[in-house]
Amino acid sequence: MAVTASKGCEMTFRCGMPAVLAVPFVVWGAGDYTTYIGDSNSYRVAAIAVDKNGGTYVAGSRLIGPQLPDATPLGDVFVVKLDQRGNLLFRVTFGGKGNDQARALALDAAGNIYIGGTTSSANFPLRGALQTEAVRPENGGTTGFLVKLSPDGSQTMASTYFGGTKGPSSVNAVTVDGAGNIYVAGETRASDFPSSPPLTFGTPSMGLASRSGAFVAKLAPAADRILLAGVITGSAVQCGAGSSCFLSTRSTAAAGLGVDAMGNMIIAGNTNTTDLPATSGAMRRDGIGAFAAKFRADGGGLAYLTYLGARNDVLSPLANPGNILYALAVAETGEAILAGKTNDENFPATPGVAQPVYSGPVYPAPHGTGPQMDAFVAKLNAAGSGMVWATYLGGKSPDEARTVAVDAKGNVWVSGTTSSPEFPNASGWTDGEEFLAGLKPDGTALLYSARFPGHLVAQSLAVDAGGTVHTAGAGGIVSAITPGEPSTPRVAGISNAAVSDLTGRAAPGELIHILGPGIGREPAVAIGGLPAPVLAASANQILAAVPFGLNGERSARLDVTSNGVALPAFPLIVIPTAPQIFRNADGGAAAVNQDGTLNSSANPAQPGTIVALWATGTGYYLDAVDGAISGEARNTYCCSAMIAGSAAEVLYAGPSPGLVSGVTQINVRVPPGLGRLADVVIRAGNEASMGAAIFIAPD
Repeated sequence: MAVTASKGCEMTFRCGMPAVLAVPFVVWGAGDYTTYIGDSNSYRVAAIAVDKNGGTYVAGSRLIGPQLPDATPLGDVFVVKLDQRGNLLFRVTFGGKGNDQARALALDAAGNIYIGGTTSSANFPLRGALQTEAVRPENGGTTGFLVKLSPDGSQTMASTYFGGTKGPSSVNAVTVDGAGNIYVAGETRASDFPSSPPLTFGTPSMGLASRSGAFVAKLAPAADRILLAGVITGSAVQCGAGSSCFLSTRSTAAAGLGVDAMGNMIIAGNTNTTDLPATSGAMRRDGIGAFAAKFRADGGGLAYLTYLGARNDVLSPLANPGNILYALAVAETGEAILAGKTNDENFPATPGVAQPVYSGPVYPAPHGTGPQMDAFVAKLNAAGSGMVWATYLGGKSPDEARTVAVDAKGNVWVSGTTSSPEFPNASGWTDGEEFLAGLKPDGTALLYSARFPGHLVAQSLAVDAGGTVHTAGAGGIVSAITPGEPSTPRVAGISNAAVSDLTGRAAPGELIHILGPGIGREPAVAIGGLPAPVLAASANQILAAVPFGLNGERSARLDVTSNGVALPAFPLIVIPTAPQIFRNADGGAAAVNQDGTLNSSANPAQPGTIVALWATGTGYYLDAVDGAISGEARNTYCCSAMIAGSAAEVLYAGPSPGLVSGVTQINVRVPPGLGRLADVVIRAGNEASMGAAIFIAPD
């Protein structure tokens, strides 16, 4: 079945089988690897898993067609499998005519693949469905789903909506036990969620002061019967004064799920309510934000439910909990391993751990977001009555642990994001905004800590039987990392020169940063066999220009030679355009006002005047010369622009005289009636840039 660029039947397994596409991959040797799994569409990774043979599976969503800034995106679900060396074995895509998002991934002992998520597709492809009806638009329009695929991805063994029909729902986590029973957890607002009475703690609802519940369910191996199901809701809120507080949404959601050796179901998540049914003897019965709960295997109710803390920085009128949970793993001995972020000085950190004290400032962060957060990692005892150990992890700027996994030795691995210069980086080759860290089983010390560029390791991780850590970045870069081994020179990914997030997609003429350990020593670069001019280089980074001669190509091999040694090739997807706006150090657009002054808070643009911006990745234009300095101005009409969400007049878009080809100057008129700060988005072809702010004077 062909994969096309439209949403509908041809991209689903409505007719009996998902679309499977085998793509050749450039092999660069055994051991550690880094590769890009995407194609010409934009990829958003949700989760990663590894099998007993070291194969890597990745699931997520693939955006289809042009993505307009003010439109709901359309996406299909994808699953890929890589072998031990990073070769792509298969790619499966499926979905309906709406927006389909994968959020969870698991494997069973036989290698069957389980994907959970949420969909707005009324025609989502079903097979042997437990729930056949989708949520109608008037009830929220999104429905949870669960899909079971054969080990090679060629057969759909089960596919069902899940979560109820009278409100939106999402499957956020999935796991499988040794008998093949399937467990799912997530969030629902459906009052008809099929929970078992002993496991029902409140009823989700829609309307004013609506309530969502964290759910968990155990399904038979064929996903055709519910064996157990429970839901937890809260109703009391702690927020500022006013009716918007009293009528605000009550939200409780499961973010992680695990099953212990006895078959007890453990979930962890977040709530903005203060009255969840915390159990007698729980570590903390009062609180808000992060919580953990264990449901008895026999369906007899809660073994425990505990909050992790009570800090709440009210940003009127709504609550802003100080403890947020992102991930859960379950140790072999049944304890819950928790990861997230906190600004709570009273978080239950224990003595003797890697970082027993909160290191972030207690004063509010800029822009009214509350105090800065540290990451946390914690091991909750099997009774839910206290921490075996718990540690902060971070510095004086925002840090958060987004993922967690436990290896065969009991070591705990987390990845996440950091802005703290002092974040531990003993094994790192860059000071990037993501990290990977390993803790001893007792939490007393870091075994490994390294920083990485953005979109490389923080989205998901898994550890195989040999101790290799498999990571995925949000945009589709997948790596296998052997902790303790020295970093060998290799390409870790590329980024548009105007932003920092790594990807594997590039456009003709785009200026790119190539990043990787030790790659920048006397470098030479070729893309698709064409020389790519090197404009600058440092130890771990190369600034290069993508050859314009790649126009019309769909893929290309990135070859880097460093200090005379050819490095492993890196696969790139070539797309017509990939625009991004150059920025100042503060994140705002590098812009010049009509009077020639730099745009800034002290020097805002006047409404009705022209502001000049610079971008790269706007695509091919006739007679462009790779790496040359642009001469005369020439309007290529490459780009449109939006300011504060509204179309803005573009007077010129083309080469910027005196700058290297591949840098595009865009002159745009500032509309009247905007606020003091407004985001500019440029569009070239089917791709839009991220927003970059300019300062505007009042009318």
